[in-house]
Amino acid sequence: MGKFKFRFDSIIRIKEILEKRIQEEIAVIDREIVDLKNQLKIIFDERMRIQKNMLERPLKAVEFQSAKMYDSILEKQIQAVQKKIKLVVKKRQEKQNELVEKRKEQKVFETLKENQLQEFNIEDRRMELKETNEIGIRNYHGHQE
Repeated sequence: MGKFKFRFDSIIRIKEILEKRIQEEIAVIDREIVDLKNQLKIIFDERMRIQKNMLERPLKAVEFQSAKMYDSILEKQIQAVQKKIKLVVKKRQEKQNELVEKRKEQKVFETLKENQLQEFNIEDRRMELKETNEIGIRNYHGHQE
């Protein structure tokens, strides 16, 4: 009885490595998204604080102008971070699609391996049966003589 050796095992290992690499990239992107959302929350909270201060007490024209300019800067920062989040989310979706493709490829190789293993087992059983028949025939002829 021989041992089954799938001829594409090395390709499967490489594809598994590539799949793991994509999963790691997705994890890095997920951390980046969380960081950006935290950054967005910090900027948003600061903007709300500034707006609240502008409404709570009367401000001198210079203070109001300064607060309004700072508020405008914070608004631009919010927009920039939101834009970056969209880009990173898009990048994550692309990686997710890439991962789906890698898994499909992996499934094809697994199916191929299963089919070849079945063929190997059938051939192996056929060889065993042939050997058993030959032994039986030899024993039968040996007892006849």
